[in-house]
Amino acid sequence: MTEPSMTDELEYILGTDDAELRRLQFQHHAWAGPMHAILARAGLRTGATVVDLGCGPGYTTLELAETVGPAGRVIARDLSARFLAHLERVCTERGIAHIECSIGGVESLALPPGSIDAAYARWLFCWLPDPAAAVATIAESLRAGGALIVQDYIHWASMRLLPRDARHDAVVAACMRSWELGGGDIDVGAQLPEYATAARLVVESFEPVERIGGVGSLEWRWISEFYASYAPRLVEGGLLSQSDADDFAAFWAEQTRVGGRRILTPMMADLVLRKPE
Repeated sequence: MTEPSMTDELEYILGTDDAELRRLQFQHHAWAGPMHAILARAGLRTGATVVDLGCGPGYTTLELAETVGPAGRVIARDLSARFLAHLERVCTERGIAHIECSIGGVESLALPPGSIDAAYARWLFCWLPDPAAAVATIAESLRAGGALIVQDYIHWASMRLLPRDARHDAVVAACMRSWELGGGDIDVGAQLPEYATAARLVVESFEPVERIGGVGSLEWRWISEFYASYAPRLVEGGLLSQSDADDFAAFWAEQTRVGGRRILTPMMADLVLRKPE
């Protein structure tokens, strides 16, 4: 029997419906602070031209547009026509003219060599079948001194419920199996320095990011909303039984109600990859 792919008939592994738009909006809120920190560390400035790689519905794109200002330019690149249409509507409503939507994959992004100051990607390379090729494509488009700014996973299975619980561990294991079936490398952050060096980029900074939060925290809600969205897909994919999913949902709801536990989120990596002058 052929095992199901978790990406069959999906533009994005978690879907693109309205519920996912709302989940992604909160996820961005939870990670906006770390995003601004790495943008500042990379030196992204007013007037720059930057590509938002795998922009989704554009929550990161709007942050980049604020950072570079109307004198700058943001190219929002994504495979999902639905997500890009959402971003275009927001730009029209807000009168934002310096965002350009571009549909397609990162590997096929055809920009003139040396035409951009920066590219930003959060949770993109972990889904790509050939992240090394994507890094090389982006590196070619960067001007001398430009930066590829990345926030991606380095150890997804490090996620723990504290105190630890076997029901939670089983869901993490099912998620890991689904990532394997998806064809990407969920822990791609560990390989990105190697891909950068091959593309003649300098690893300017490479920092691990791990977060922990109790009930009511941004971290707890971020993971809660992920489980609510993704557990049904694990069931559909045959990676988690319906009874186990129901038991876990009841367990998680109880932990959220009574408090006292903490969630250690998957380890991330923050990277600034610089093209030499």
